[in-house]
Amino acid sequence: MRTIQQELKKWMKVNKERQNKRKKARKKKRGKERLTERDIKELMGVCRPVYRRGKGGAFRQR
Repeated sequence: MRTIQQELKKWMKVNKERQNKRKKARKKKRGKERLTERDIKELMGVCRPVYRRGKGGAFRQR
């Protein structure tokens, strides 16, 4: 009959092998991208020209 310590050592050996097999490569964290207020407005399309339909259905710039 085995002692608890012997059983524990045997169990640890088996589980370490399993853990090594399970390990996955972790993705590297990307640094946060710092955007200026101007960049954010450009992405949102604030500075673009706006065209609406005017009288007679023609497009006009606002």
